[in-house]
Amino acid sequence: MRSSSIAACLLPAAALAVPNVTVTPLASDCSAYPNYNNATGEAGPFLVVADSTGGSFDGDGVSVETFTNNGKDRFGFITIPKVPTESMPNVSMICSFSTLHATLSNTTYNLEIAAEENWQASFSFNTSPGVPGTPIEPYAHFVNGVQQDGVFLGAKNTTTWTYKFNWGGNAGEYYLLRLLGVMPKGTVHVKRQDGGGRPPVTFPPDGTDWTGFLKVKAL
Repeated sequence: MRSSSIAACLLPAAALAVPNVTVTPLASDCSAYPNYNNATGEAGPFLVVADSTGGSFDGDGVSVETFTNNGKDRFGFITIPKVPTESMPNVSMICSFSTLHATLSNTTYNLEIAAEENWQASFSFNTSPGVPGTPIEPYAHFVNGVQQDGVFLGAKNTTTWTYKFNWGGNAGEYYLLRLLGVMPKGTVHVKRQDGGGRPPVTFPPDGTDWTGFLKVKAL
């Protein structure tokens, strides 16, 4: 299946870097990931990095932004910092029982693609308790029949992500990661949350939104 994006036609020329690849699902039992342990059926830890966006952040590892509604139950989003800082450390992942996990503040969360429309198919955790999200799966990329190096994250036979610029106040500037092709038909990706009396959000100098892949990197 071809992994492509009509939305890419609307992006700046610098963002049109996503190669035309054929995606093929890999084994979903964690064996496709680095540091796989056949005895336990688990893999990792490993990093996930931005790939083929054409942006300055290609090769940078994912971070996380967390929130709470009640001071106790946490939810959050896997992100790519616009400029990596100490306040946005890389987040490593493991695969267990065919599911990606990340441990944050001594709590392990299942990572998924948010199910509810409001979350715009974001790479996230615990956004809608009780509402299962879309599992994130490993894929191989082929170009002209030749397998490319690495394992790529996606779901439902697509591995192309929108890197959605977001200004997070004290959290800084970062990109939310939204998988293309899994939103309900007719859903429009909201540009960003500018209201609420916050200072105006300015576009970053390297363009607005980008498209690209997420590539697994062994530690």
